Amino acid sequence: RLCCHHCPQMKIEASGKLSQKIAVLAEKLWLRYLCHPFITQMADGTLPLEKFRYYMLQDYLYLRDYTKILAAILQKADTFEQIRFLSGEIESTLGETYRTHIPYMQRLGITEEEIRQAHTHIDNCAYSHYMLCETQNGNVLTGLVALLNCSWSYAYIAERYPQALQNKTYGAWFAGYLSEEYRKANQDLIDRIDALAASISPQEENRLCELFEKCCLFDLRFWDMAYAMGNC
Repeated sequence: RLCCHHCPQMKIEASGKLSQKIAVLAEKLWLRYLCHPFITQMADGTLPLEKFRYYMLQDYLYLRDYTKILAAILQKADTFEQIRFLSGEIESTLGETYRTHIPYMQRLGITEEEIRQAHTHIDNCAYSHYMLCETQNGNVLTGLVALLNCSWSYAYIAERYPQALQNKTYGAWFAGYLSEEYRKANQDLIDRIDALAASISPQEENRLCELFEKCCLFDLRFWDMAYAMGNC
């Protein structure tokens, strides 16, 4: 099992691109993800199934709000190309929820009644509300940066636990974030952010870096919440 002192260092160099700068900023936080007991125990197959069931329920509720955030970004779009992209992201998120997430929960024995009665944990709620608020007060670029950590950090985690693919219990979770389709979608998001940020001011760049860092911390609290099954 990887631990904090043995995690591979990210091979990221500072450059003029916003995505590079915020990734360097997030490096230490992402390394903390790799050392989180929820992640390490998922990777070696020792995570208690009830913790994963709780995570999947909370992630289902998060995806519902994630879709609303995409819709809020869509309202800021001012070109047909942006509208096309964001509409596609909404459709993709809904499709993935019904095609993969809900069947996964059913295999875990999570009933429709449990889903209906599930309440969003305060940390989960605070995270999505923060992203939504930033999006509503900002522009398309702000909204995309707010969503970036969720997308990018999951790929980062999966890439650094290749042995987890052999895990019968949680291997499918890791495999989903290593697929070519996911990689391309994630890279498209990064490229769009860099294109939109090409001519922003240093002040705006700093604000977006701070936004990304806060989302990193919210995601860390999400792992804490999942591991404690809400008792935190």
